[in-house]
Amino acid sequence: MKKIALIALLAGLAVSPLFAGGGSESAPGETKYTLRFGHVLTEQDQFHQYQKKWAEAVLAATNGNLVMEVYANAQLGNEEDVLEQIRQGANIGWQTDFARLGSYVKGLSVANASFFVDSYAEILKLRNSATMKALNKELADKFGIANIAFNWAQGYRMIFLNKNAKSPADLKGLRIRTAPAPIWVESVNALGCTAVALPYGEQYTGVQTKVVDGIEQPYNAGANLKIYEVAKYVMETGHIFATNTMVVSQAWLEKLPQNYQTILIDECNKAGEAATKALEGQTASSKKLMVDNGITVIGRDQLDMQAFVRESAKAYAALGLAEVRAAVYKDIGKN
Repeated sequence: MKKIALIALLAGLAVSPLFAGGGSESAPGETKYTLRFGHVLTEQDQFHQYQKKWAEAVLAATNGNLVMEVYANAQLGNEEDVLEQIRQGANIGWQTDFARLGSYVKGLSVANASFFVDSYAEILKLRNSATMKALNKELADKFGIANIAFNWAQGYRMIFLNKNAKSPADLKGLRIRTAPAPIWVESVNALGCTAVALPYGEQYTGVQTKVVDGIEQPYNAGANLKIYEVAKYVMETGHIFATNTMVVSQAWLEKLPQNYQTILIDECNKAGEAATKALEGQTASSKKLMVDNGITVIGRDQLDMQAFVRESAKAYAALGLAEVRAAVYKDIGKN
């Protein structure tokens, strides 16, 4: 198992784990802490690289008293098992998303619903949403999961498939892979197709063997998966602005010095912003790579976007999230 040993400072949550303030205490002597942090992506992924930078920054700030070991490729186990270990107080962290956290606090999944936000700027506004703060506090208080950052954005998700489709009607009967969480499944179903929950690592072979007819991913993830080798088209639906969260155990977090908590959270958010910018800059080259390898782009100007947005309401209705969406929109001033 490949480790990257790094040390990280953790700092405190004032009202909820997502919106913690800063601290300036000095490191408490020789006390050592370790956080094993994992995700399902490859070591080549930008998020992995910036998680290493996050750990390095925390290492420097704590004088080596908090060590982060960063694990790629789901080396810590499958997501469900890891999240349960986190709930039990283990010194483990994980890259997840609001869709997964919605399995514990349903309202949180709204942030990963189709056409919920239109840009990264709107994602950042969620930090000040009273509704999101309350939902994250419930996650920490009732389920022991501290959501310490949500600004690691992978960008707009597109549909990679082998049919020249332009509307929800064109997708009828097609099986499209998505992540195994209710809001992902309902959001993809609302596009007109049939959502199929496959593990991340099975997407390429799933399309290749026709277990599924396509997948939905951001351009960069699709390029890393080399999905252009088995898919002929990409529909630029941008149906979900993919946003990731970083979580640790609330019980473990509270055992750390207050200033360590603050450093961990602050450095995580800084790294998340930098990672998002890096991925945004990489998107054009990922798209070009796919086009150069024969994939045909079906742009938004060719798609029936009004129909896709209209149909997306079915996902909110199916999961009872319309009121939560309205409350968050009111908080952030979105119509």
